[in-house]
Amino acid sequence: MSDEEFEYKGQQVKIQMVQPLTGGWLWQTDINRIRLESARHAPIKYRQDALQYAVMEAKESIDIKSDGKPSSFR
Repeated sequence: MSDEEFEYKGQQVKIQMVQPLTGGWLWQTDINRIRLESARHAPIKYRQDALQYAVMEAKESIDIKSDGKPSSFR
């Protein structure tokens, strides 16, 4: 398991990357120590792709909580 941490719009984000025995990558995301439920449950083959997806998911969640709409709609 490896951790990635960053700050986005004043919110502390921690992403834990997990590689299950079946292969691929999954993640757990915490925003300010509160677990974010991911809509995705199937592993992604490459770690970098999974990390990009997790970061996008976390940023979108923060944007929705702050503005009411995801960043892709700006």
